[in-house]
Amino acid sequence: MVLGLWYPSSSNYNKYIFRRPFKIYKFFSSLKLTISLFLALAITSIFGTIIQQGLPLGRYEALYGPRVFSFLKFFNIFDMYHSWWFTLLLILLSVNVIVCTAKQIPRIIKLILPEKNKFDDRIFGSSQINKTVQCRKSLSDLEQQITSLLKSLVSKPVQVKKDGKSYFFSEKGRYSRIGFVFIHFSILLILGGGLIGAIWGFNGQMNIVEGEIADTFVLFNGDGKRVEKLGFQVCCDSFKVDFYKTGQPREYRSDLTILENGKKVISGAVRVNDPLIYKGLKFCQATYGIAGTANFKIIAKNEKTGKETVLTLNMMKKVPLPDSKSCFAIAKFMPNYQNRGPAVLGVLIEPEKPHDVLWLFKDHKQQKNEFSFIFKDFDSRYYTGIQVSRNPGVSIVWAGCILILVGFVLSLFFTHTKVWLRISERKDGCEVKIAASVNRNRKDFEEKLEKLVMELEHHE
Repeated sequence: MVLGLWYPSSSNYNKYIFRRPFKIYKFFSSLKLTISLFLALAITSIFGTIIQQGLPLGRYEALYGPRVFSFLKFFNIFDMYHSWWFTLLLILLSVNVIVCTAKQIPRIIKLILPEKNKFDDRIFGSSQINKTVQCRKSLSDLEQQITSLLKSLVSKPVQVKKDGKSYFFSEKGRYSRIGFVFIHFSILLILGGGLIGAIWGFNGQMNIVEGEIADTFVLFNGDGKRVEKLGFQVCCDSFKVDFYKTGQPREYRSDLTILENGKKVISGAVRVNDPLIYKGLKFCQATYGIAGTANFKIIAKNEKTGKETVLTLNMMKKVPLPDSKSCFAIAKFMPNYQNRGPAVLGVLIEPEKPHDVLWLFKDHKQQKNEFSFIFKDFDSRYYTGIQVSRNPGVSIVWAGCILILVGFVLSLFFTHTKVWLRISERKDGCEVKIAASVNRNRKDFEEKLEKLVMELEHHE
């Protein structure tokens, strides 16, 4: 003690130094940490599902208001799966799984490696299942019977003779213990694939007018929009959309061609859930719209005179109506108004009267004053909205899914069973000691073992 200060001895200092790594190890191998991380990931994933990801920031501000928007933006909720804290949760869970697995591996290796002392007498007092059977049979007959019974119950036994006693050992399902390691390793693969996708993956959209070529796409992220180059060109050869009778779209399809240096490389049809994949990029049908319209065909009928004519109109160009001084014009076009399909806003212009406006839906009759109108057709050029995405970790995630299935099959459908048996000769016959261990389905195994005992007791 000098000037009121305490200097630890070398032994205390060493204890302090080595205690900290042990505490860190104990923290990361904790089951409580695993449960906490899984709960945190589950809760945050619910938020990620409720709050649509990757939209422009302006839309979030208009939707949630300035205060809530600022709070959500601070935690990067709008691009949650690429946020630093979500990545940190995945890394912590990965470390937790690695430490828990490493903690169990020595025990698993010991269980799956062949035992050196298979015929140690101490096993008959320490194993979880113990039986003793008295038999009035010769040693040779009993050995033959036990070999047959163990073969049917477990597997072909190993037999040795030691100190005038016969020992048998039978084992099956040893490698089912590896299922635990497979499951943990598969979780690491899935988490690793998710991290790779979150860090190096992206999601965006490109709009291509029918018959035109594009080589850029808009990348959506939590900071807004950013235009990125593809490194090649995409041509929309054609776009087709089919509608239900209600006017709602039934199916839409884009015929795309990939061009490298102006030369065709690959082409194919892209539909919803039927993407085109090139150079690791996935092109999915996301949306569509009308890039330009002209030559609207409208059947106009004068209900008083019965005269009918087909009007061909363009935007804000008035056309005279049959047997009348009135005119008709189109003020607006909507590709999918009120989810009922294409519609135009018509304007009926009558002398010395206020203008009347009416929405005309495709192939639906609408009457105004003495005139009836049917919107029949129009010339249009569509644009197709293609979602562009890359997820370099998806193959790793698939590998993890396959491995987790293998792990579950090994763990749930196979049982590690070991049976030891010792025959000792007595004056009035033989004594059979049985020891067994099983890692699951113990009750079922004990019932089968009881049948073996009964066979030994009653078989003459």
